[in-house]
Amino acid sequence: MTEPVATEAPAERRRGRPRPEATIERDRTVFAALEAGPKTKKELVEATSLPANQVYLSIYRLRTGGLITKVDGKAHTWQRVEGAELA
Repeated sequence: MTEPVATEAPAERRRGRPRPEATIERDRTVFAALEAGPKTKKELVEATSLPANQVYLSIYRLRTGGLITKVDGKAHTWQRVEGAELA
């Protein structure tokens, strides 16, 4: 018995519902604020005028997406990953 040969790569599947546009825009705002250099969460709140909880969630999404990282040796200071671009 021979195994079937796949003719196409499976389509990429995403779980859950799509993110609302407002969430995507907040992530873009936080990511753009880091263009000037590393910042703490408090500095990001001041730079973006967003509530602290929304900045925290954006940091989480950007970090898990590989777009930002913690600055070595500085607690809770975030920076962009070199060459990272937000789609």
